[in-house]
Amino acid sequence: MAQHDSRIGKRYAQALFSTAQRYDVVQAVEADLEAIVGLMQRDKGFRDFVLAPYTSRDEKVKIIERIFSDRITALTMQVLRVMLEKRREGEILAVHDAFVELRRTATETIHVQITSAEELPADQRTALLSKLEKSTGKRVEADFDIEPRLIGGVKVAYENYVLDGSIKGALSHLRDRLKHDLLKQF
Repeated sequence: MAQHDSRIGKRYAQALFSTAQRYDVVQAVEADLEAIVGLMQRDKGFRDFVLAPYTSRDEKVKIIERIFSDRITALTMQVLRVMLEKRREGEILAVHDAFVELRRTATETIHVQITSAEELPADQRTALLSKLEKSTGKRVEADFDIEPRLIGGVKVAYENYVLDGSIKGALSHLRDRLKHDLLKQF
């Protein structure tokens, strides 16, 4: 996408989040932003149209209103309209990301990336999330990835922590310990 100034995205997100909180529509606005960003990521033609510098602001606003006016909240539509009019459409992704961060902070929620060698059964996912919530004292939102090179076990990453309980991680740790022990002998 285009060049981004995260400060601008954060300012729009802060204004949008404050207003969404006031009107109790935070979840709806976040869903709106997810849908818009998702469409931009999946549909190259739509993304190119939104980011095209040669398309007039009025034309963009009219088409965006036609596409989204009955699908997203009035608040999200208003912010989207303002961003298009001010040529800030390149900041839509930054607004989405900053909005999600603001919501997570306000609800004491952390985002966790869980990677395993194969798909975890639902009961293991639930148990893992429950344990993470208990140990962090926060609500947990997780993305689950599969990485066959881990061989087995799981790797959990959140905030500035990485908990590597994978077999690959254990083997790497063992290799490092053996090297260290071997070097101490000389």
